[in-house]
Amino acid sequence: MAALLLALAGLVHAEEPMTSLSGVVPRGLATLTPAGDAPADMAVPNVVVWLGLRDRDTLDAVLAAQQDPHSPQFGHWLDANEIADRFGARRPHYEEARAWFAAQGLRVVADSRFRVSMTVAGTVGEIEHALRTRIGLFGRKGRRHRAPTTPAWVPQRLGVQGLLGLDDLPAIRPLVSLGDAGVTLGPADLARVYGVDALQAQGLTGAGSSIAVLARSDFDLADVTTFGARFGVAPRLPTKVFVDGNPGVLPDDGELTEVLLDAQWAGALAPGADVSVVIGSLDGDIPQALGEAVDRRIGQVVSISFGLCEQLSSTTVTELFDGLYTIANLQGQTVVVASGDSGSQECAPDLPDVAVSSLASSPHAVAVGGTALDPGFDADGNATGYVSETVWNDHSGAGGGGVSTLFARPSFQLGIGPFTARALPDVSLPASPDSPGYAVVERGESIVVGGTSAGTPAFASLLALVNQRAARGGLGQLLPTLYRLGQDGFAGRRAPVFHDVVTGNNGFPATPGFDLATGWGSPIADRLAAAIVETSDGPCEPGLDCLVPAPGPANHACLGQWLVELDEPQRNPRGIPLRQQTCRDGDPTCDRDGQIDGRCTVNVALCANVFDVRSLGRDGLPRCPTSEIRGIRLLQPGTRGRVATRVRAGHDLGSAFRALPALPSMLDGICTARVPVEVPLRGDERPGRLTLRARVRGAGGTTARPSVTLVCEKG
Repeated sequence: MAALLLALAGLVHAEEPMTSLSGVVPRGLATLTPAGDAPADMAVPNVVVWLGLRDRDTLDAVLAAQQDPHSPQFGHWLDANEIADRFGARRPHYEEARAWFAAQGLRVVADSRFRVSMTVAGTVGEIEHALRTRIGLFGRKGRRHRAPTTPAWVPQRLGVQGLLGLDDLPAIRPLVSLGDAGVTLGPADLARVYGVDALQAQGLTGAGSSIAVLARSDFDLADVTTFGARFGVAPRLPTKVFVDGNPGVLPDDGELTEVLLDAQWAGALAPGADVSVVIGSLDGDIPQALGEAVDRRIGQVVSISFGLCEQLSSTTVTELFDGLYTIANLQGQTVVVASGDSGSQECAPDLPDVAVSSLASSPHAVAVGGTALDPGFDADGNATGYVSETVWNDHSGAGGGGVSTLFARPSFQLGIGPFTARALPDVSLPASPDSPGYAVVERGESIVVGGTSAGTPAFASLLALVNQRAARGGLGQLLPTLYRLGQDGFAGRRAPVFHDVVTGNNGFPATPGFDLATGWGSPIADRLAAAIVETSDGPCEPGLDCLVPAPGPANHACLGQWLVELDEPQRNPRGIPLRQQTCRDGDPTCDRDGQIDGRCTVNVALCANVFDVRSLGRDGLPRCPTSEIRGIRLLQPGTRGRVATRVRAGHDLGSAFRALPALPSMLDGICTARVPVEVPLRGDERPGRLTLRARVRGAGGTTARPSVTLVCEKG
């Protein structure tokens, strides 16, 4: 019977609708030398079938709630089963897809515990028959490679979004640059310059934290031991995790140097952290290593020092990396990725156009850019402190930056500039191999290296210290917090947590505040750690200062209240915020970007079941007691998704409601994550208005209709 069912699952009716997956054909195929058809018995050992994530709006709202101290989901990470059931393919759908590929004669060699993908293997002949494609051979730099020459076809009902691994062309590359021997940065130098030594003085070592660095080459652990002894640190010896056998030490230029750089610097600032080097196979490559780190939750911080031109990579690659980063965030992992070493032209020399790295452009990973640093070396070659920084751009390369062509502008980047898509980098660290470079030990000898792949594991090491101090079992999607802190520091609402790099360029000029050259700049580690760990989050602590009660009877007002994040909200004589709040364009006390740009950007949230002590009865008790909340619904404005050309990103006010706890609920102070909303001036520069309305149902048929009107006036 089982054999009969399997056979039936493999039947494809002649009339069954099929989907063409054109993205399997490499974009650069025309530049290669054809060498005939691939032999039918040639092995194709690692093909990832990407099914993707569903309900992305709710997913992004959950991520925002995990980062918002006002939300009951703050710091609550999801386990694999919950992620699979809420956002992965439904189990019958996953099993249907699995059965179809098996019925075509392909072997399912790995399953995703999140039900977002599966890995299949077969021969060229089996692949061509199953997917109705053709696979040819091509010459490139003296080597022979296979690649599809026509699209692949699968039944529409399977919901397959893409296939990865039909070709074996090298694309993802290490981002390491070698420098000249001379004065270099050691761990103590970097710690002194960026304030990490202040965290270390507090006893923070990264103990209890974990870091995963991704690689595809083996290395000698003795070099890590020598690095620690030579530069005065004693990091824990990293653990090697081979996903599918040991690929050995790869002979390609940069591979051994890259893995040693990552393994040594990941623990350099946090010697007490557990470091795992997750090494993909020759066929599985970095996507396989990433899948392993996420699937097994290896590392509360995941560091990736590889790059891939966004405009030459397939949509499947981009969606797969973004999807795995997203899952990592949901379970508390923070992903940091090198932004690239070719400035604003990440595709050079293949394409001269402005471009970014597709591995770093996801809004679910922190993109680390590059600077050139003056650490005030003394006569003995030791750093004395932070002197100055400029954008890295010299004979060896430049820090990557620019605007994605695939990802829309995420909500946390509202108000930072005239960008309509994901802008990067987010933060930066030294990257020039000469001004100065990083010290690394390779085959027992000290060498000097640079590149954004150097700052990336160093930033991961810093985050391990922050994670130890926060004691939340991970930091998750850190970008919303980094951008809030960056905006608040730039607008003068708090002491800056970044060194603002304002000189130099990478093709884009450095400017005050956020820019495409260095993002927010380089970290002031002790301030950044303290700010990330703080549970207070902005001017709305305590929250009642910013809550606008619903109209109607006082005993219903606490059912639903709009939180409007303003330093000084307009109030009635009793000190309660009014249902109309006015902001002036560019006023940093209410306009979160602090810039005169024709719109006011205000953070808002909806809170329900608020214990409101602002209105007391004759007995001295609150007239608005908490009760059971049965339903919450947004009435105005309607939901509006933000969609890029191919990849969805960001969330809006409507989708934020989906991340609320399951109702009915007796929880006190249920709040959505705060969402930045834009109130544009009218075309004639008259005030703009936006009214927000919701409906909250309580026990016994009670209902509140909280509303607030935001007015933006010309600055």
